[in-house]
Amino acid sequence: MKTDEKLKRWQPCQGYCQMTGAASAFLSVTGSKVVMNCPRWCAVLAERELANAVKEYEQRLFCSEVLEPDLLYGVSEKLKQAIAEACASPQNSLLAVLTSCSLSLIGDDIKGVCKNLQPGCPIIAVDAGGLSGEYWNGWSRAVIELLECSGLQPAAPEPSSVNLIGSSTCYPNWEGDMLELKRMLKSVGVKVNLCLLDNGTVWEDLKKTGKAELNVVINEELGLPVAEWLQEKLQQKYIIADTPYGFSQSIEWLRKITAALDLDCNADYLLREIKIFQDSIFDTFAVLRDYDNNWQLKRMVISAGSSCARSLAQAAAYDLPLPEKCFVRISNSCRNADENNYHKWQYADDLPQLDSDEYQIFCGTDRERIEIGDIEKTIYFNLAMPAARLHINRETYAGINGWAYFMQSTFSQLKQFIYLKMTGKIFYKN
Repeated sequence: MKTDEKLKRWQPCQGYCQMTGAASAFLSVTGSKVVMNCPRWCAVLAERELANAVKEYEQRLFCSEVLEPDLLYGVSEKLKQAIAEACASPQNSLLAVLTSCSLSLIGDDIKGVCKNLQPGCPIIAVDAGGLSGEYWNGWSRAVIELLECSGLQPAAPEPSSVNLIGSSTCYPNWEGDMLELKRMLKSVGVKVNLCLLDNGTVWEDLKKTGKAELNVVINEELGLPVAEWLQEKLQQKYIIADTPYGFSQSIEWLRKITAALDLDCNADYLLREIKIFQDSIFDTFAVLRDYDNNWQLKRMVISAGSSCARSLAQAAAYDLPLPEKCFVRISNSCRNADENNYHKWQYADDLPQLDSDEYQIFCGTDRERIEIGDIEKTIYFNLAMPAARLHINRETYAGINGWAYFMQSTFSQLKQFIYLKMTGKIFYKN
C-alpha cells in the first residue's frame, strides 16, 4: 500500500545499524573478537544479520549484557569483566569494543577503560550507536580505526597495483565478486595488493595498504571515507569505480582503472570472451520465442545501495536490451545513478501493473520481492542486504562471468514461468 507522503518520515528504518557495520568489518580480521557494549536485544539483532552473512562470526561476537541499572550507574566494571573473559584465549589478533547509542548517552569513558586494560592484543574502542550512523558509516569507521591502529606508514608503491576498497562480507556474493574482479584486473596487468576487507584478512597485512599505487573504491557508501582518509594519511590517490555489472561496464571499469595507472588496457582476451557469451545469450533467448512468442520482459526493478543501483541501472541500459524500463530505489544517501537511465520508485504502487504475458527482473531482498508482488512473474536476484544464509563462494553477478551467470539465471527463471503458464500450472488474473 502506498503511504501518505506526510507519513514517510515516521516509517521504521529499513536499513542496518552502524554497530552491525562496524562489527562486520572488525570480524573480517582473522582471530578478532568483538564485544558489543549494549543491551542484549541490540546485540541479538546484529548477531542475526552477521551470522546470516558469515556463520562463524557468531562465535567471536560477545555482549556486555547492559541492564537498566547499568544505564544509571555505569557499565565500566561489567565491561572490564567481559573484556577480560573475551581475551582469555591467547590466539586473539585484536579486540574491538563497540558502544551502542544508549551507552553513549550516559557518558562512560569507554576508550579510557579500554586504554587502561592489558588484554594481550590490540584493543579498539568505537562509539558505534545507531543514532549517529547506519551500516556503511560503522563499516568505514571501523576500517579506518583498523588501519590507524595497525601502525600504517607510507611505503614505496608497487607499480600497477591497487587496493580494492568497499567489500563488505555482509553484502551478497562479495567473495565471488572479488574473485571475478581480481581475475579481470590480472588479465590487463593490474595486481591487487589488498582487498579491504576480505573475510580472513590478516591483521599484519593491513600494514601493506600503503604499497598500492591506487585505491579503487568499488562501493562508494563503504569505501569513499576510507579512500579519503588514506589520501590524507599516505597521499595515495583514489578513484571511484563501482563494482561493474554487464559486459560493457566491465570493460569500461578496467579502462578507468588502467587509465588512472597510466597503463594500456589490452582487453582483447576479455572481449573475445564477451563475444562468445553474447552469441550464446542470443541463441538461448531465441529458443524461448520458439516456445512462446508473446512473452515480454517488461521492466527491471532495483532496490539497492547507491553504487550497486547505479551500476545495475547502467547495465540495464547497455547490456540488457530486453526490459522496456528500469525502476530504481536507492537505499542510502550517496549520489544517485544517472536519472536519465531509470525511473524512480518508492512504493509498489509506483510500478505499473503487469499484463499476463509480461515479466519483470527484480534485484533486492526477499522482503522487497513480496512487497512488489507478482512473484509468479518476477525473475529474482538477491543483490542487496541481507545476504542469504546459503552461500556459494564463487557465485557472482559482477564482471564478465557474473553477467553471463546473471543472463543464464534470467533465462532459467523466465523459461520456468513460461512453461508453467503454458501448462496451466499458473493462472493469471486479468
